[in-house]
Amino acid sequence: MDKRFFLALFLSLIVIAISQVLFPPPKAVTPPATPADSVRSVTPVAAPATPTASAPPAVVSSTPSPADSAKLPTVTAAESTAVAVPKAIYNFSNIGAAPVSIVIRDYQNRSLTGGLVDLALPGIPLLGFRLATGGDTVDLRRVPFSLVRSSDAQRETLTYSATVGNQQVVITYAVPRDTAASYSLQVSGRVPDGAGQTYMLVDLPSSLRSVEQDTVADQQSLAYSFKPQRDYAGSVLFGSLDPGERRLQPGPLKWLAVKSKYFVLGILPQTGASISEATLTGGPRTSKAATNASGTAVIPISNETFAFDVYAGPQESQRLFRMGREFDQVNPYGWGFLKGVLHPIASEIIRGLLWMHNRLELSYGWVLIILGILIRLALWPLNQSAMRSSLKMQEIQPKLQAAQKKYKDPLQQREAIMKVYKEAGVSPFAGLTGCLPALLPMPILFALFFVFQNTIEFRGVPFMWLHDISVKDPYYILPLLMGASMYVLSWIGMRNAPPNPQAKMMMYMFPVMMTVVLLNMASGLNLYYTAQNIAALPQQWLLARERAKARAIRS
Repeated sequence: MDKRFFLALFLSLIVIAISQVLFPPPKAVTPPATPADSVRSVTPVAAPATPTASAPPAVVSSTPSPADSAKLPTVTAAESTAVAVPKAIYNFSNIGAAPVSIVIRDYQNRSLTGGLVDLALPGIPLLGFRLATGGDTVDLRRVPFSLVRSSDAQRETLTYSATVGNQQVVITYAVPRDTAASYSLQVSGRVPDGAGQTYMLVDLPSSLRSVEQDTVADQQSLAYSFKPQRDYAGSVLFGSLDPGERRLQPGPLKWLAVKSKYFVLGILPQTGASISEATLTGGPRTSKAATNASGTAVIPISNETFAFDVYAGPQESQRLFRMGREFDQVNPYGWGFLKGVLHPIASEIIRGLLWMHNRLELSYGWVLIILGILIRLALWPLNQSAMRSSLKMQEIQPKLQAAQKKYKDPLQQREAIMKVYKEAGVSPFAGLTGCLPALLPMPILFALFFVFQNTIEFRGVPFMWLHDISVKDPYYILPLLMGASMYVLSWIGMRNAPPNPQAKMMMYMFPVMMTVVLLNMASGLNLYYTAQNIAALPQQWLLARERAKARAIRS
């Protein structure tokens, strides 16, 4: 019992430390009102350093060089073109041939500004293009393009063209009308061959508009994500980049994306192609939170053409999965070496929750309750076996203590102890294996921590008195109910058990510790854990009865 007590205490301390570091309770702030501009002006941003002919160019400069500025035409008034499809409204500017606004029709802006979700901030284009050819780089973000628009039953097509120097650059957007391809569009282009290898440098936006009631939590989630072809997906939070700090992510990469808590914009080279490398740079900070950074993808141009897909929309797991190229890993669940364990578990949990929600036609609150009960029932046989092993361990404790007192020689003492185990039919490792049922749900609990951080399917979902299961319980009813149910579970488990001061102390400490840990966590997570505790009460009561019968027989 002592070994299990210290092991349980150690595990609980780990849970508390990790959860407090990874998921600090955010404080909600009031976001400033942002005017809704129908036509946005495109502000020039970073200009590149001169690339070599043999290697992908590294984008390092934050302002255009005089040589590059001299090559740029005079900027004319921006002309905005809107493309409306069932799920989104895209606005493109002729300056830089860039999308400057993407309004998502199915999601409400939950900040004080209200309205629909718009991913773009005023003056910040959602994509920027620079052409690196030979020893020269041309910034296309300030270049006025001419537009030819066409459409058919399948798609809307915008073809932008401009002559820069002696080169004609063409950038084409194809926006599908099909709802199955919602939130995605195809980008392709044609540029003349230059001296040596030619690259298109594609800049992602330096930030995304905050559309959540809790803007701090949304801003803390701002990050660039990427997927190496032969490694797990990675993520770099804006907050982990110091101002001006530059990180080079070597390729080949399957995709590069910028994301907030629930929304993402990513560029995905088409099958057979890849991003050569990516450059991530920390932006200036005007507050404690890091809300700006820059990310650039280096895409090689082959046979004077380039092409990639753009996904700009909610982080709905099923839609991300349909994009292919492992884009569903845009939220790499877990950290460090545990990522390989937690990410598959989290992905399967999300799939299971979605499946139950769709098949049973129940709200996600009831689905979480059912999940907690099912996991507890699945562990019932293992818990039963462990509990009975614990009973046997309690029975042989006096004999083990007697053997330890009788034999002082370590070898004789070990032989006597093993004889006691053998006669009782108990494994010497029963004390440790008895903790296994408590350890098995841990990966699921850790995975759920991550699931509730970015699963947009839970966003704004009400349940009973909760207005949103993805945020904390405003009345703290569920955390307190979870702690109370954990205490009752421990109290029943202590009935008819031999006196144990450590276990008694743990009966009081552990519920309090878990209540503190989960107090500001998502209410859905507290709902799941409470359901598990309540589902475990019958088994704990049956164990207490079995222990009472065994005690009566011995007496």
